[in-house]
Amino acid sequence: MPRRPPSPPSFAPPLPLNQYLVNLQSPQGSNNWLCKDTEGNERLVEASSKLRRIKSLIIMRGDFAIVNLFPIDPEDKGGRLVGEIVHIMDKSDIKEWKKAGAWPEGFGEQPAAPTQHQSDDDDEENSDGYEEHEGEDEQ
Repeated sequence: MPRRPPSPPSFAPPLPLNQYLVNLQSPQGSNNWLCKDTEGNERLVEASSKLRRIKSLIIMRGDFAIVNLFPIDPEDKGGRLVGEIVHIMDKSDIKEWKKAGAWPEGFGEQPAAPTQHQSDDDDEENSDGYEEHEGEDEQ
């Protein structure tokens, strides 16, 4: 009987202590990204080897990700790299976090799409501020 593949790790809230939700800012080359957490701290992180092997994965500026921070070593004075990206959040992940009430306040809500419908009692106005009257011709 063949082995079952291991189940993927869960990134549902709450996260372990060494993992953080961040907003990816700008790529820095060689699979390194500058990211910002909810408190405004900027960190340099790299894409994990597992993510780099996924050829169909596209990481873009503005994406939300979960990063695993490396343990702090007081003897290590060099290097700016502080962690690795372990998961890129998609829309369903973000929706799940917001539904659970665990979405961080620092990232805010995504703006709602503008609606095209107006209520019937509102008068239509053009860009000059004058009302438009349909079917009336000027004499």
